[in-house]
Amino acid sequence: MTRVLALLLALAAPAAAQPADPAPYRAAFDACAAGEAPRDCIGDTAQVCMEAEEGGYTTLGMTGCTMMEQGLWDEVLNAEWPGHRAAAQAQDEAERPYFDGQFSKADERLLAAQRAWIAFRDADCSAAGASWGSGSMRHIEYAGCSLHHTAERVLDLRALWARN
Repeated sequence: MTRVLALLLALAAPAAAQPADPAPYRAAFDACAAGEAPRDCIGDTAQVCMEAEEGGYTTLGMTGCTMMEQGLWDEVLNAEWPGHRAAAQAQDEAERPYFDGQFSKADERLLAAQRAWIAFRDADCSAAGASWGSGSMRHIEYAGCSLHHTAERVLDLRALWARN
């Protein structure tokens, strides 16, 4: 009886959304994210995916397409992160002789900020998803929130270190 109940519960549970394959969308995403107005790109790849993929406008489709674009922004964030760290470290080295090294903490503070940002993004998006209760929209909300936070973080870090 317990096995039958467990099987029925497993069959009744919604399938977990998997990110869509990014390959068909990567070139357009990369060009836009590296272009003149990358902020205008946020959400575009997910939208194109939803229109192109079979079932793209189902809950699973929308979540999968949104997760796919979030993953692309996350790849950009991870690819650019060493450059941001290097800029912070270079600033620290340049300032170390002055003020007895007291203000040479850009790298340390950047790393602390990134760790705090990850915790904030995850908590904020969990709260946004939870606002839908047990409804299936919670998945779409979480994915969209994570996409937007990650894309904005990429752009914020670019702006922060562009002046150095």
